[in-house]
Amino acid sequence: MRRPEHADAAWCSLSIHHLSSDDKLRLMKAIRGATGAHGIFLLYEPTRRDDEDRAAFLERFSRTNKPLWKTLTPAEWDQIWRHVTSSDFPETASVWCELGREAGFAQARQIFADPTDFFRLFRFEGSAGTP
Repeated sequence: MRRPEHADAAWCSLSIHHLSSDDKLRLMKAIRGATGAHGIFLLYEPTRRDDEDRAAFLERFSRTNKPLWKTLTPAEWDQIWRHVTSSDFPETASVWCELGREAGFAQARQIFADPTDFFRLFRFEGSAGTP
């Protein structure tokens, strides 16, 4: 934020979902300010399906990922599970995009979903009100 010029791009990955919705918005506003009217912001985060609450997301996370992550020991899986259940607060794709628009980005869209549909990539660009 202290740079005299705007950044061309900003990237956040697997981190913002740990924040509350209000803190997610505050951070995205700061990123929008740092990228200016012509920069882009890419966000790669766990994302709930539209019909999922957090509990349903967690159940699907365990059901899908535990069998896929075969190289983990039971203790390593338990450590990941403790982290996910205590610290992960993913949004739906529509909420991630809405947060981006509320933060001042003119365009907000999902551009990728991983094959398990847990992680999605979003692109935010332009300042609202700027042609």
